[in-house]
Amino acid sequence: MLVLSLKFEGLVINKQPRIQVLFEVKALNIKTMIDFLADTGALYSGITEKEAVIMGIDCSSLPYHKKEAVGFGGTFRNRIINRLVVLTFKSNQDVHQIKCSSFIVTCIPPDIRGEAREKMLRYTPNVLGMDILSKFKVCINRNHVELVTW
Repeated sequence: MLVLSLKFEGLVINKQPRIQVLFEVKALNIKTMIDFLADTGALYSGITEKEAVIMGIDCSSLPYHKKEAVGFGGTFRNRIINRLVVLTFKSNQDVHQIKCSSFIVTCIPPDIRGEAREKMLRYTPNVLGMDILSKFKVCINRNHVELVTW
């Protein structure tokens, strides 16, 4: 049986490799396109608190992730969507789905307020980390990003 590779393309915007992915949590009736930063330096993937709120998720009702995260805002605890999440990568030829038993929500620490909080909410990206990217060959150049199935 011949297995063809599938290629999914995104753009590099302001030196940030971005790719759009359909994010679905059937248990929460969520199905939306999300713009992710392809971050080969991140171990785990996650959506932002801002993105979760836009989808109608009450982040305070989500359990904490067991590990603390380190980011530009310091060390803090993230929340986790503990439901099946399906990421669908689309190309002109086909689709490729990756199922995750849970997904991190990057939450701004509650003690950060005011302008600092607003900046963190505005500039923190949704991230595809190596837990997802390792399932692809990743090619990033000056103008675009490609994810190719093995």
